[in-house]
Amino acid sequence: MPIDYNNTGSRSEKRAKRRKTNIILNTLIAIVIILILIVGKSIFFSSPKVPQQTSGQEISKNEEKSNDKEEKSTNENTNNQSDDESQSNTEEEDNSSGPIEQEGNEPNVEKVITNPDWKPVGTEQTNGHQSSYDMGSVDWKEKEKAAAYAINISADNMTTWWLRRGEDAENQSILTVSEKGSDDTYEVYVEWVDGQGWKPTVVKKLIENDRR
Repeated sequence: MPIDYNNTGSRSEKRAKRRKTNIILNTLIAIVIILILIVGKSIFFSSPKVPQQTSGQEISKNEEKSNDKEEKSTNENTNNQSDDESQSNTEEEDNSSGPIEQEGNEPNVEKVITNPDWKPVGTEQTNGHQSSYDMGSVDWKEKEKAAAYAINISADNMTTWWLRRGEDAENQSILTVSEKGSDDTYEVYVEWVDGQGWKPTVVKKLIENDRR
């Protein structure tokens, strides 16, 4: 049988074309695979952007500064409020009226009483003052009136156990007195105020009546 050389040539050409085509396709596939690998690597292995620490530190510092300012402001307000309250209490104490009692630190003295509201009791002595220790004299009675006023009783309801001179004999006197029917005994210090009479200055409540 005769050989058809034309068919043989066309087969060879077809095979050659197939090989070229396969090579081209394989090359393209390889390129695509390489590109896929490169893109995938860049996607999966690229490092995420890390925020700068400086910003975080600055924010933290700003927050600390803000907290410090708020705390300082709170402390200042608290201190100011405490100062205002202390000043208010001091002013109330300075303006307070009424008797002030302290524990006695002398023998036979239970407590010591003072009162910034005490006033002179007035006087009938118009021609000058002369301290008198004669029972029943005007000056004597005015001293008793001042003592009774100091312990808040009536002079008619008071017993005078003793009347003696103070450090300034002309202007200071000391009376030992008690309310009638009571065992409570007081030592009352009075001083003379020109034109206004005798004024109580100190009252000492005695533990016992040492002038009875």
